[in-house]
Amino acid sequence: MALHRLRPVIAALAALVLFALSAAPAMAAHLRVEGPKTSLWQAPTKPFVGTIKGHTTTKQTALGSLITASRKKPFQLGLSWSDCCGGGWSGFFVSSIDHVTPPSTAFWAFKLNNVVAESGLGSTVVTKDSNVLVYYTTFDPNTFATEPTLDLTASTHKPAVGKPVTFTVTQYDDAGTASAASGASVWLNGTAHHVGTDGKLTFRFTRGRFSARATEPGAIRSQRLWVSAS
Repeated sequence: MALHRLRPVIAALAALVLFALSAAPAMAAHLRVEGPKTSLWQAPTKPFVGTIKGHTTTKQTALGSLITASRKKPFQLGLSWSDCCGGGWSGFFVSSIDHVTPPSTAFWAFKLNNVVAESGLGSTVVTKDSNVLVYYTTFDPNTFATEPTLDLTASTHKPAVGKPVTFTVTQYDDAGTASAASGASVWLNGTAHHVGTDGKLTFRFTRGRFSARATEPGAIRSQRLWVSAS
């Protein structure tokens, strides 16, 4: 009798769980897109899931995040479907971004958490903890290594006026190996400040809000940070 009474409750709970699962929103991966001359996108981005050019995706992928970004800004995104090499591989190939089609000496590369991805954008599943970087790069004709990518951190984003803030610029190779970007500059509201051999710069701010970004010859620029001194 007790089991009979519980059945409607169990059924209702099961339906609620199913609804919760089906209604769960897409998780936003951290996406950054760096063109040859300018940054195109930097933000947490929910991946597009659905049909694109006759092909349907059911998973949250790095390509889905790129599609969402291209529609929100917007910027042009050239995608070509390929059934490659006779080995059963198929997927989208990024042919151009923001109307930039690379020559034979460059391409649009893709890193996941600072490491060049072994799989394509469309087959790489992402979560809220994923850091995706799509970047235009030349490559070494012998090793095929891409240009190193830069990362910028600050000891605090909300310092008191006149208190020191230490910026650290790190560069990553294709394998995700980190090293100090000793030749980098940190740009604070458009003014360049060179880092030391350890890749660090200490700066004291006046009151206000400042943008910070790192660049280095032969490397991909860093993400943009904001520091507010009060």
